[in-house]
Amino acid sequence: MAVPNATKKKLFDGSIDLGNDTIRVLLLNDSTDYTFDPDNHEFVSDIVDGGTTATEFGDTNYSRKTLANQSTSQDNTDDEAVFDGDGITWTDLGGSETIQAVVVYKQVGGDDTTPGDDPVVNVLDDSDVADLPLATNGGDVSINWDAEGILNLA
Repeated sequence: MAVPNATKKKLFDGSIDLGNDTIRVLLLNDSTDYTFDPDNHEFVSDIVDGGTTATEFGDTNYSRKTLANQSTSQDNTDDEAVFDGDGITWTDLGGSETIQAVVVYKQVGGDDTTPGDDPVVNVLDDSDVADLPLATNGGDVSINWDAEGILNLA
């Protein structure tokens, strides 16, 4: 789990409402080896910056997806708050790129044309999503979140 420090503050001050905001998902391919930076990767544009930090997936039939059935809950057994939502599937994802990470973010402004104001919620890699890295070959690709959810705050 990789949560920007600015996101932690936004969760506390209410400027990110995980239960009600539009939460979207994008994929990073492995053409640039991505390393998360909690101090500087606050917005989508800080990560997908033209390929110097990371490169967004670009194969046929790929587009960013909106998370459905997002929810927040309290887990007294593990002493944490949990954010979760439905898994996401891309149908007939063409090409031969490899997915190295999944970026979950809040969409601001109703579309993705201004990534400089879309705050990153979480960046998940192979330690968070069991199927990563995942090579594509023209079939369906599904991202199924860990049983503990998309984001946990202990």
